[in-house]
Amino acid sequence: MGRTSIYMVIGFCAIMLITGKNMSDVGVQALDNSLSYYENTQRYTLAVAAANLVCSKVWETPSWTTGYSNINYNGGTFSATVTDLGGGKKEIAATATYGNSSQTVTIVMKPSNFSKFAYYGGTSASAAAWETGDTVGGPSHTQGKLKTFGSPVFMGKATSLSGITKSGSPATPQFQGGFESGVSITMPNNTSYTNILTAATSGGYGQTGGTLYLKFNADGTISWKTSAAASYSTQSLSSFSPNGVIAIDKGTLYVEGTLDGRVTLASLRTSGSSGGTTVITNNLVMKDDPRSNPTSNDVLGIVSYGDVTIADNSATQFNVQATMYSYTGGLAVQNGTSRPAGTLSIYGGMIVERLYATSNGAAGSARRGYNLSLRFDSRFSNDSPDYFPATGKYEILSWFE
Repeated sequence: MGRTSIYMVIGFCAIMLITGKNMSDVGVQALDNSLSYYENTQRYTLAVAAANLVCSKVWETPSWTTGYSNINYNGGTFSATVTDLGGGKKEIAATATYGNSSQTVTIVMKPSNFSKFAYYGGTSASAAAWETGDTVGGPSHTQGKLKTFGSPVFMGKATSLSGITKSGSPATPQFQGGFESGVSITMPNNTSYTNILTAATSGGYGQTGGTLYLKFNADGTISWKTSAAASYSTQSLSSFSPNGVIAIDKGTLYVEGTLDGRVTLASLRTSGSSGGTTVITNNLVMKDDPRSNPTSNDVLGIVSYGDVTIADNSATQFNVQATMYSYTGGLAVQNGTSRPAGTLSIYGGMIVERLYATSNGAAGSARRGYNLSLRFDSRFSNDSPDYFPATGKYEILSWFE
């Protein structure tokens, strides 16, 4: 019995020693894991903080490319670079070091462009209301107070600077993407658009004064003339405007047709008190319809100093596929309160200083003019017509960790 007792004591001690060692190993491993997790978290937090700091600098000052080098922060260090990728895009690489390891966050930013809006209304856009039957099929912003009458539908997120005024019965606007007030996005000064004219005169088609009539043809040609009484001349779009920019300064632009290509149209007013207006005389659409083919490479941007007017051609259905920008005016419907009732369908965007009524607002048989169906071309979320006006700020295109 004595020997057996001794063996039992020795066995018990051995078991306790092994158990103690295992428990010690588990404790050490847990401590190591905790320290590793803490360091990884600190390293990640530091890298993200550095990336956000650089993004903020680029947002405030788009020309800033200085970056940072070995900045001490919160027990670690970080460095960051800003690289120009061309086309206005910038790559930000922020590397944080904590302990013996590093982590890099890479961000690509692009210029924020007004083409990202289905609808943008400037400070004067509160003069008219969106009404029952109107639809905005994408992101929208009003740089003032958004006004609604009845039950218009906003399919994307809607923002405004000064809130919303609802009227009509029932006063029930539908915000399917939500609504936010207190957001400010200002239009740039008109002089920033003259780069379009420079591009037109140096590698596209540029004209000063008078009128310019354009008809896009589905075979990739364009028919054009410079007076109403003249006969159209037709040539390939690539030879008429090699870089796809067509601009008239201090004149009036008339356009219609089916576009096969990528074009930016502009009717500008660099000086004086006349010109800078655009008239869409008939349907203006893409050969490769972006509504059914979201990878279509047919793209049209229209930039106008003054109004973009939908001509009265007696059509009850009028189609426009383009993103349109008016610095001082808006989208106007000729004889909008007296022409036959119908629908103006826009697939693209409408960025305007003023919002005009497109109908007389009556119901039933008394109605005249157009309901406005405005649908966003999702291609403009990441792409913009060449030389289309930008907001002067940057936004994040991609984020890699």
